[in-house]
Amino acid sequence: MNSFQQTRPVRRGPPRAARAAAAVFSRLAQTTRYADPGLAENWPSIAGADIAALGRPGRVLGNGPGRTLEVIVRDGASAAEIQMRTDDIILAVNRYLGPDAVNRIALRQRAGARHGAVMGAAPTRAAHDGADEPLSAALSSFRAAISARSRDK
Repeated sequence: MNSFQQTRPVRRGPPRAARAAAAVFSRLAQTTRYADPGLAENWPSIAGADIAALGRPGRVLGNGPGRTLEVIVRDGASAAEIQMRTDDIILAVNRYLGPDAVNRIALRQRAGARHGAVMGAAPTRAAHDGADEPLSAALSSFRAAISARSRDK
């Protein structure tokens, strides 16, 4: 007689996180009418890196062909640049989504919104004529004092 007897069935492993998350995010995108997750993920290659640095896709408004794509921008300058290039963006998005999927771009400004590594990057220091040397010295002294204080704790 067999001395080993299994009491419970063998359990399957957990589902892969990527597969489970993709299903959740896809349903969420459909219910909230946000852009196709593929559109949001591939936005830099669809619209171009320069446009992706200025804004990201948001909701898709309307039904059927000729919908409106909402593009979320961080400031007025970004909105103006995207507004000037609306026709190019519409062509690129329609190449990805299909003919006449989008025929209008609506801009939505969000202050301080980060749209990617390019937008979130710290501004580069421009060459200066030495006029802000006292400010630079004061800031570096302030940083040193903060660092010393945090090390003492």
